[in-house]
Amino acid sequence: MGDETNTDTAADTTTVLTAADDTGVTDENQNTDTNSDAAAAADESTKTDDGSGGGDTGSEGSQTPPDTYADFVMPEGVTLDETIAAEAMPIFKEMGATQEQAQKLMDLAAKQVQAGSQKQTDTFNQLMDEWQTTSKNDKEFGGDKFDENVKIAQNAVNKYGTPELKQLLEDHGVGNHPEVIRFMLHVGQTLKEDVPGSSGSALAGKTDRVSLMYPTNDK
Repeated sequence: MGDETNTDTAADTTTVLTAADDTGVTDENQNTDTNSDAAAAADESTKTDDGSGGGDTGSEGSQTPPDTYADFVMPEGVTLDETIAAEAMPIFKEMGATQEQAQKLMDLAAKQVQAGSQKQTDTFNQLMDEWQTTSKNDKEFGGDKFDENVKIAQNAVNKYGTPELKQLLEDHGVGNHPEVIRFMLHVGQTLKEDVPGSSGSALAGKTDRVSLMYPTNDK
């Protein structure tokens, strides 16, 4: 029944290319421990005012299935899929599950979803860290000049990148990938070359339309 819940699995995906400050540094300890919250919510959901396990929505302490199950209490960050919940109700009825028993089944399913979601988040964060480490040690742009080169690459992203591109770099973590940083660095270097007076451009200082249409022989 792991499909009846949805969780927010998004991690902190600020990358090398999209970081506003302190380039090349990402937050550590991004994962949060949701087990304590889930356990607290599950424990609270199975208690009545006298501290005993709850029964159905009818008489207190009843061991018969209720006519209608009350809303289930889900752990923080977990949303119950109403469609799946509606399909589960007849099954609970057929099993003769009380409100408390049905809640325990929901708690178990929620924990399974949380575990799978957390594993995906951990794997994603590990991959981002590996890309960032590889980038920092890259022979072309890493090492002592890493921060300087990252700023040049960021200039390219800021100059030509749309908000959608920046979101893509963060959502998929590719703003940490060494080949993406390398490409943006090369683009950023061309921006420096296009600045009048800088080296690397044969037409620097002569990019106006008249000079291009009527070139002179002066050296």
